[in-house]
Amino acid sequence: MKTRCSKLVPFHSVLFLALWAVAPLASAQVRSTLGLGFSAGQPTLSLTGEVGTVYSIQYATGLSPTNFWEDRTLLQAQAASTVWSDPSAPTPGQRFYRAVSVAAPADTNLVFIQPGTFAMGCPTNEAERISDETQHTVTISRGFWMERFLVTQGDYLAVVGSNPSHFRNGTNAAFGGTGSTITNELRHPVEEVSWNDATNYCALRTQQERAGGLIPTNYVYRLPTESEWEYACRAGTTAAFYLGSSLHSGQANFDGLYEYDSSVGTINNPSGIFLGMTTPVGNYAANPWGLYDMIGNVWEWCQDWWGVYPGGIVIDPQGPATGSDRIIRGGHWGDFANYCRSAWRVVDSPDYRAYGIGFRVVLAPGQ
Repeated sequence: MKTRCSKLVPFHSVLFLALWAVAPLASAQVRSTLGLGFSAGQPTLSLTGEVGTVYSIQYATGLSPTNFWEDRTLLQAQAASTVWSDPSAPTPGQRFYRAVSVAAPADTNLVFIQPGTFAMGCPTNEAERISDETQHTVTISRGFWMERFLVTQGDYLAVVGSNPSHFRNGTNAAFGGTGSTITNELRHPVEEVSWNDATNYCALRTQQERAGGLIPTNYVYRLPTESEWEYACRAGTTAAFYLGSSLHSGQANFDGLYEYDSSVGTINNPSGIFLGMTTPVGNYAANPWGLYDMIGNVWEWCQDWWGVYPGGIVIDPQGPATGSDRIIRGGHWGDFANYCRSAWRVVDSPDYRAYGIGFRVVLAPGQ
């Protein structure tokens, strides 16, 4: 993945801030421009560019020939101008911005996730909520790519050279499930992987793809933070699931004998589907942002240590600096529907492995 740019176009602003735009080289492409305003004391940038193209919004504190430009966020140009506020900008102070177009990743299964603000956690009237799901406002100020699918057994084997998964080699369904034997195992999500295994996969994949020139040297694969995961899972929705306020048998891979409605809680369905095994990734409908299996199939490791949510409005939370357990999200093939809610939080030791836990990756500039 390479960046490309042409001459700088200056825009001047008040409060000792200045703005620059960097246009693509090819004259046939739409010229990128940045407009600058202010909202609640923060600089607000308006990006206009080639629709669908991702731009790195970079900043510097000066314009000397040896000046260092730092990646601040990624933004994808939309049909109308794309607006983004920089909560990290000094006030008063001086900061110069530019937009540099970023080539699309070689992996076409990466979905770009635009920055934004959402309500994380769940309201107090959501049935069967737990105490650490306190609803609060989170701003994701940095755009990123997220894998459309869970990491598959085939993906893991190609990068790590081994496949630790339980559900392979014709394995039958577990716990009395109605699924048949496993076929097409390389399209099933990898499981029996710890947090340590998942982060090792990310490091190895980063190393391999950098060596192959598939990603820039400063980009990394990593696990999503817990807030990034929930933001991407909800995909602009506010109900218990991105499918709505309820989850019914057949809508995702979970224990369909126990459905859920946010107004009443768990509902028994004796005729519900319980496969008792993983399914190939992408078997069920994607969420509004094109991500599959954010509900069920396997739990997904997140980057964070577990911690109590902070109060108020939070920007790009990373979780506690230390801890004993890491966060997993999304539910798995053996869970009741309640455990698959967008807000549900589960923790496990980073060295824990189970055949209900896997992961998906994020691609973003290293921080």
